[in-house]
Formats: sequence, C-alpha cells, structure tokens
Amino acid sequence: MTEFKFKIDRDGSFEPEAFWLRYNNPRIDTRGTPEIISGVGIAINAPREVQFSEGPRLSPKDAQFIVCVATRFVYDMMGCGSSFMDHLTLVVVDARTHQEYSASALLADNSNIRDNLEPFPRDMAEPETDHTNTTIGEFLRANLAKMLDLPAVETEYIVYASLGPYRSNTLTVKLVRRKPSP
Repeated sequence: MTEFKFKIDRDGSFEPEAFWLRYNNPRIDTRGTPEIISGVGIAINAPREVQFSEGPRLSPKDAQFIVCVATRFVYDMMGCGSSFMDHLTLVVVDARTHQEYSASALLADNSNIRDNLEPFPRDMAEPETDHTNTTIGEFLRANLAKMLDLPAVETEYIVYASLGPYRSNTLTVKLVRRKPSP
C-alpha cells in the first residue's frame, strides 16, 4: 500500500458555504475538508481557535467546534464494507486535565436517513463486481460542541479520529472566551 499523504489548510474558513447549507448533509466535501493525496487512512482538519460565550457547557449555537474528516480505505477493509465513517470515533482530550471525550461519527448526522432505510431483501443476488481493490473515500463535517458535552472553559483540546488500528493526524484546538462587544 502507498504511504498515506494528505493536505490540510488550518487557516482556511470553516464556515458552512451555501452548498453545504442547502443540503444540510454532514457527509459532503466542503471547505476545510482534508485532501487525501495517496494511500489509505484518516485525516482531520479543524480551526486553530474556537470562541465561546458564557455557560457551563459549549453550546452548538454559540461555539463552532468544527472538525472536518476525510477517509480513504479499500472496500471491506476491517469488515466495514463501503461505509467506514459509520465506525469512526472522534476523540477530544483536554490537554490541561487529560479528560477524554469521544463520540461515534454517526452522531454528526442531522437526519434520520439511516433510520428510514429498508433492509436488503434476503434473496437479493450478490453483486458480481469484484471490489477487493476499490478504494472508498468518505467525508464528514461535525460540530463537536453539538456531539460532546464539553465544558465552556478556556483550554486546549487535542483532537483526532480513530477506526480500528488507524488513527488520524492529531490537531490542537484552543478554546477561548469570546470578548464582549463594546
């Protein structure tokens, strides 16, 4: 397998653009999403700093703790079929207290799309296509303030994603209290 290489822009915008807002789909490629150049694995991107207001916990309406994830794996690697994002875990560790928070990437879905899917019929023929060398790329955009019960305190978080033996790059995100408007 080729060495895993990717590119991220930590200084780019993490604001949702019109395309993402229109479809409200956290699983599409948007600004901030890592670009996978070669190999298989997981890459994440996040802003260097997230601002928040008062409150005991981060509010998703107030704090945009956005993490963009890109994965590329070979079909059915680790028994995941073609949906690796369903098995991915997002992890946040407070660098000061070492408190760890984690959530399944499935929590980022805003819809009940998966709840409405009907199972495949038992007598459905197996596909004849050989996918043993097919690579599958998936994307995710998640607001960790919505997914995790994070305290609203100034700190630094170490952020990464994992799936089985694979772990993404590690980023540090600083949480700072928003300055009051004059």
